[in-house]
Amino acid sequence: METEPIEVAAPIGTATTAAFDLDAVLAEYHRRQRLEHLIGPAISLVFHAVLVVFIAVFCKPGSRTETSQIEVTMEELKVKELDPKQLQELQKLEQLADEVVPTVERPEITQDTTEVTTNTADINDDIAQTDDAMDFSSVLDVRTSDTALKLPGLYGGRTAAGRKQMVRKFGGSQRSETAVLKALRWLKQTQKPDGSWSQTQADAMAGLGLLTFLAHGETPLSEEFGPTVQKAMQYLADRMMAVDATQTKYLGRCYVNGICTYALSEAYGLTKIPFLKPPMEKGLGFIVEGQQKGGGFDYNYAQGARWDTSVTGWQLQALKAGYVAGADVPGLMNAMEKGISFLKNTSYSDGHFGYSSPGRGSSIGIQGAGTLCLQLLGEGECQEVRKAADYIHVTEKAVWDDTAEYPSHSTPVYNWYYITQAMFHAGRNKWNDWNKLFTDTVVNHQKPDGHWDSPGKAKWQQKNETSGKMEDVVKAEYDPWYATTLCCLSLQVYYRYLPTYKMPKTMAKQEKSVLEAIDKDLGIDLD
Repeated sequence: METEPIEVAAPIGTATTAAFDLDAVLAEYHRRQRLEHLIGPAISLVFHAVLVVFIAVFCKPGSRTETSQIEVTMEELKVKELDPKQLQELQKLEQLADEVVPTVERPEITQDTTEVTTNTADINDDIAQTDDAMDFSSVLDVRTSDTALKLPGLYGGRTAAGRKQMVRKFGGSQRSETAVLKALRWLKQTQKPDGSWSQTQADAMAGLGLLTFLAHGETPLSEEFGPTVQKAMQYLADRMMAVDATQTKYLGRCYVNGICTYALSEAYGLTKIPFLKPPMEKGLGFIVEGQQKGGGFDYNYAQGARWDTSVTGWQLQALKAGYVAGADVPGLMNAMEKGISFLKNTSYSDGHFGYSSPGRGSSIGIQGAGTLCLQLLGEGECQEVRKAADYIHVTEKAVWDDTAEYPSHSTPVYNWYYITQAMFHAGRNKWNDWNKLFTDTVVNHQKPDGHWDSPGKAKWQQKNETSGKMEDVVKAEYDPWYATTLCCLSLQVYYRYLPTYKMPKTMAKQEKSVLEAIDKDLGIDLD
């Protein structure tokens, strides 16, 4: 195969550029080299061949033949050496050939070793002080959410590092965190061996108690509170699984099932412990089945004309927590859609949420419940939320009054539980104003041992609606646990959930359904 001539640049200072056939030159060079090296062996080979022939012809055994003497003269063949200049040129051409043909070197492959370091100061009191046997990856995974309901890293603020950051960012203090820790230790000390607390409201108080520990990031693996959490989880799971589907009261009342399901849903969402999933989904199933056609709820999941926004609030919080936890319950999403419709179109009227009739007969707590539930379900920017939040902001002043006569089932701590969360999600100005009033008020009234008694008289006179007579009323047996859990949950608002107005815009879809609507204030920085 013929090759194209290659033009080689002459050395600097020459006037011309020589063009020649590189392959031919190299071939001639190699031919002369071979010739030079083979002449000697060739002469030797010829000599020995001639000698062998000579012996074979002239030296036959047993016969005498006259032979004439042959004189053999051996002369060394002289090989003409190449001119030194020509040899130098050939060597340059050989070197040039090596440069023209690239040499491919084998790459050196190295294995990089990545050193992983862990800041133990950040994980000493983390979410669960986890071990490899528990999988929290689906909870802590921070990815773009499909909807406004399913927040990424929903419980990420509950780690030790997360709590510290969120408390500082949203206006908490070391004093408020100390109050929370004192309350948790009191709850730990007063828990019964079976995992409950109250005698008269065992299930509901167990649900509220568990929610309080979960809000602080405590799980069964926590060093100080692990056994407390484990017992509460087991108690609620056993109680829920023992309920027969034909029973109409579902753990006593609709309130109770909502609270217990809420706690089980958060527990499963936070830990992914398998035994929690069946009772969580069973409780959620009761809620979905017990929802009225209009989207509301009533005592004992009654399907009559009456509805109750207070009862509805606990059911919607449970549905939201179950959805975030990944519960597989038919109708779950539809139930939340119906809940939104109920709050907007049935309970709400003339700027207020109603208790059991549109916009009427409601306390400030009902305004908080309706506002919070719509915020949690992705409707934080709707006009109902804005107007109710404005009303709360102007009206409620978080005054602790121990001289007032409060019915034991309707105390300010219940109102503040909802209001605190609603203001936290309502935006910077409303939250800052509420936080200044509320936090000091609650912390100042904590008992030395860490618990709270709800505001109001310990004993007062109240008219019996049946007899018409005035009777002595005392606070309920469950009041210390009720007040303590609600106050503690309110003080934990800084890190329980990411505020809706702080959700990054990338978490929302381009096209949003009613459940995917997001507040205009997304991305506002409180710093």
